[in-house]
Amino acid sequence: MPISLFIFDLDGTLVDTLADITYSLNHALAGKGLGPLSQGRVKKLIGEGVGRLIERAVSGQKPKVDPELTLEIREKFISHYRRHLLDHSDTYPGVPEVLRGLHGFKKAIISNKMHSLTVKILEGLELAPYFDLVAGPETVAEKKPSAAPVLYVLDKLATDAMDAVMVGDSRFDIKAGRNAKVKCTVGVTYGYDNASGLKEADYVIGNIGELVATLYRNEPMLERRLAPRD
Repeated sequence: MPISLFIFDLDGTLVDTLADITYSLNHALAGKGLGPLSQGRVKKLIGEGVGRLIERAVSGQKPKVDPELTLEIREKFISHYRRHLLDHSDTYPGVPEVLRGLHGFKKAIISNKMHSLTVKILEGLELAPYFDLVAGPETVAEKKPSAAPVLYVLDKLATDAMDAVMVGDSRFDIKAGRNAKVKCTVGVTYGYDNASGLKEADYVIGNIGELVATLYRNEPMLERRLAPRD
């Protein structure tokens, strides 16, 4: 079956959001007896949604996590991040060009980030028109690495799993795609996970611009109109 759907992760795959997430997280931690975290540290905490981000940020500094404190920090983070999520965030090089080049294919976003925040980023960076569907924690009860959000997208876009490609920067993306039995998974190395997190990906690329060429070389059912020109 030919590839007809590309499913992308957002943070660390299409958009570099690390600086704004770090800024808002440190703002939320301030005044709670918790010190600021470096971008390098926050990078390791991203990927499982805002709830887990806050839990991991707090548990790394306190031996016993207070649920009430965690909730206060979470609410403060969301409030601040909603106002500052586009201060420094931007697409990775080549992203708009790749999305334009995939104009004949269905495209979706699956993010563990809150749906409203994902949509705001997509709209602010003028990426929203490229996508047929955006799915998040409010859309499906289970998050990546569960297959549930991938299966939801496949159902909504009337696409067979063997016609879909999952693209992401983390083990959660790759596992979600594999759990849903998509045709293939593509890991990107420039994001927030380390190389070991992408070891189960079918293909690994260092630049989003390599996506089409990599699939064209390895997936014979990718339509020839996407062939890179010599």
